[in-house]
Amino acid sequence: MDAGKAQSFISELWDDEVVPQLTDYIRIPNKSPLFDPEWAAHGHMDAAVALMEKWARARLAALPGATLEVVRLPGRTPLIFIDVPGSGSEARAGDCVLLYGHLDKQPEMTGWNDGFGPWTPVLKGDKLFGSGGADDGYAIFGALSALLAMQEQDVPRARCVVIIEACEESGSYDLPFYVDHLASRIGKPSLVVCLDSGCGNYEQLWLTTSLRGMTGGNLRVDVLTEGVHSGDASGVVPDSFRILRELIGRLEDSRTGNIIPRELYVEIPAQRIEQARHCAEVLGDAVYDKFPFLPGMRPVTADRTELVLNRTWRPQLAVTGADGLPPLGSAGNVLRPFTAVKLSLRLPPTLDGARAGEFVKTLLEKDPPCGCKVELKLEKAASGWNAPQLAPWLEKAVDEAGRAAFGKPPVYMGEGGSIPFMGMLGEKFPKAQFLITGVLGPHSNAHGPNEFLHIPTGKRVSMVVASVVAAHAQASAKNLT
Repeated sequence: MDAGKAQSFISELWDDEVVPQLTDYIRIPNKSPLFDPEWAAHGHMDAAVALMEKWARARLAALPGATLEVVRLPGRTPLIFIDVPGSGSEARAGDCVLLYGHLDKQPEMTGWNDGFGPWTPVLKGDKLFGSGGADDGYAIFGALSALLAMQEQDVPRARCVVIIEACEESGSYDLPFYVDHLASRIGKPSLVVCLDSGCGNYEQLWLTTSLRGMTGGNLRVDVLTEGVHSGDASGVVPDSFRILRELIGRLEDSRTGNIIPRELYVEIPAQRIEQARHCAEVLGDAVYDKFPFLPGMRPVTADRTELVLNRTWRPQLAVTGADGLPPLGSAGNVLRPFTAVKLSLRLPPTLDGARAGEFVKTLLEKDPPCGCKVELKLEKAASGWNAPQLAPWLEKAVDEAGRAAFGKPPVYMGEGGSIPFMGMLGEKFPKAQFLITGVLGPHSNAHGPNEFLHIPTGKRVSMVVASVVAAHAQASAKNLT
């Protein structure tokens, strides 16, 4: 494949069509079902699906034999399924490439800059601001841009299947049903391409080698049937917030942030430790200064390698919401009847998410202080994923594609987030190779205020996908996949 021609084709397609489509997509508040239980009635999810479907159908005319179906299982979020036949004679019959992304979004956050907002797209320089553009609305456009660039040069490819789900931000709980429903149509992919991950900078291709799992839910402590005067009750009735702190102290050391139970750790593979060291060298202070620290704030340690390992292979807790606490302006001298918080516990990639969730539930609910009522309602329990060793053909293809698109060698690093689909596919297709990458780089702030898509990186990632899919066809012909 002529890299220069592919670059020109993809860049023009992005400028003319992809960026305008993503601009319209950002305007749609299609929150994931966990955050919008009435998503079907509200219609935002259907609007996002319709936008992508319309564009993709028009573009599939250039890919002979390609088909698109919006699959809808009863009571579940929709899924876009695209099947693109192979071309040329290089790929083995029955072999295929699976390309994955999602179109649902996290809930909006406060703190956006003036003139910006989650559903207000703003194009500023090379950045398209708004919720969901980088996570992960661009995926269907990036995947098809790559296939169209290959088609424009008659580059052989294996059959390609594109899956865009609408439940990823809720833990992908609908996806297993679709994978089973579509199993015969998906086939057995030897290469999986996922565009829902991150990058350490915008100057290189970053391949994700692992993903953390997660568990968590709503932890609630009840001490009274109703609020009472704090002057009358304090010293007699234990404060629910204090008990909550005590319970969380079973899980996390409040001084260091380290998770206490050894049951929530795994042995980190030596290769991943070495990759973490390399990432720390490449990124330098960007390991931590990509975050909007307040003046005078510093990370939990000055050791950059340890910071990389903390966010990729170690369990970490965040409290992401609270209930039972009135706003400060409405808070009187009342000892409240309950306190509840939402816990988000990231887990090491190779730890079983369901078992970890049950362990945490038992840990927090047992022996309630002063006989209070304690309940942890688990919402998520997803295992992480650790990539298999790259086949020689893929390692070579990634290096060449990364250098051609970015001008520098690629970097390998684990990611702290979760993509449940990867663990699922790893179990179903243990012999498959994985190309996991994305556009979520420094300050792109996925799930938070001022999220943006770095457009040049989106174009370059599309180029990489085209190059790797082309190399896959050659490897398949030699029976290397």
